[in-house]
Amino acid sequence: MDRDFSELIGSIYDCVAREHAWGQALSLINRKTNGFLTTLAIFDTGTRAASLAQVACDDQEAIQVLAAHAKDVPFFHLLQQMNIDEPDTLARMFRLYGHDGESVWRNGALYQNFHARYGVLDSIDMAVLKRPTRVGTLNISVKYQPTDRRLFELVAMLGPHIRRAVTIHDMLEMERTESAVLREVIEVLHHAVFIVGDDMEILFANAAAEERLRDQTVVQQRSGKLVAQFPHANLALKKAVLLGSRDEIGLGAEGIDLPLGSSDRPAVAHVLPLRRRTKAGRFESRASAAIFVASAGAVVQTAIEAVAALFGLTPAERRVVAYVSEGLTRSEISEAQGVSDGTVKSQLGAIYDKTNTSDQRALQQLVKELTPPVRR
Repeated sequence: MDRDFSELIGSIYDCVAREHAWGQALSLINRKTNGFLTTLAIFDTGTRAASLAQVACDDQEAIQVLAAHAKDVPFFHLLQQMNIDEPDTLARMFRLYGHDGESVWRNGALYQNFHARYGVLDSIDMAVLKRPTRVGTLNISVKYQPTDRRLFELVAMLGPHIRRAVTIHDMLEMERTESAVLREVIEVLHHAVFIVGDDMEILFANAAAEERLRDQTVVQQRSGKLVAQFPHANLALKKAVLLGSRDEIGLGAEGIDLPLGSSDRPAVAHVLPLRRRTKAGRFESRASAAIFVASAGAVVQTAIEAVAALFGLTPAERRVVAYVSEGLTRSEISEAQGVSDGTVKSQLGAIYDKTNTSDQRALQQLVKELTPPVRR
């Protein structure tokens, strides 16, 4: 992967500690995709208010016009139907809306005042956060027809990294000044946060994390190292920390929403790579990752989501696991997805490798072991 892309991933993770840095990260995304204007936002699905709203565009007037008509999007109620990390064009929204989706769009105030005025022909949209009351989206407005498959693959690769940064931002739920650094912020969080080295040595634990260690229900300390009680979670945490230390790009979907226990001891973890951030003097030089342990919430995480999080499955692989859990045969999965049997065979092979299972029956058993669901 080229150096520019590596710098882009690094800039996304820098935004966790410095929210104002999103402008630079989105500008890099804009440049990489030849976009006109790129936005990132987390919306309250009830009020449409944005808890995070960032935009990048060289035309300041266009930004003002977009802001004035941001709530005129006719597809707002459809955002929850977008799949995480799966970018698509406006055509997806037209299909979800119904037969008159495109005409409703072209007759709307947003299209008339922004898209038509600035020659924006389409957009590349992707969900980066989905909660019952909140949804996060990345939107890249473009002045060309996006048909190159490689463009969508590139945006999809960005998805997990943006999702990790946005998810941790969503956890913080507090005001931060521009001068605040992550170390200063996490010391006062009610969420548990551990800073660990490559070998999971605990270099720092905030008060909430110390309480987790004393409780020993989902994590504990052994010889100074952080260990998750749930074996699958422990392996997934160690893998994500090592991946993030060696190659932030390769981290991908690993280490987001990792279930740490059963429904009796609900908790999920998110791994933020820190190796590049130690150069700025914000952390101990040996720090590899910050592990955020979310407090128990009310969002049920299904067994399928748990498997996907624990083993870093792609969206397509996640769908296949869901079909397998329902008892569908390979040919039935092929028919349901509209793909060849060979494609499903290849997907299953990748899933077996990631989950250390040998066949569909073993995969079904793994899903069953992760039921009932944890909460996040």
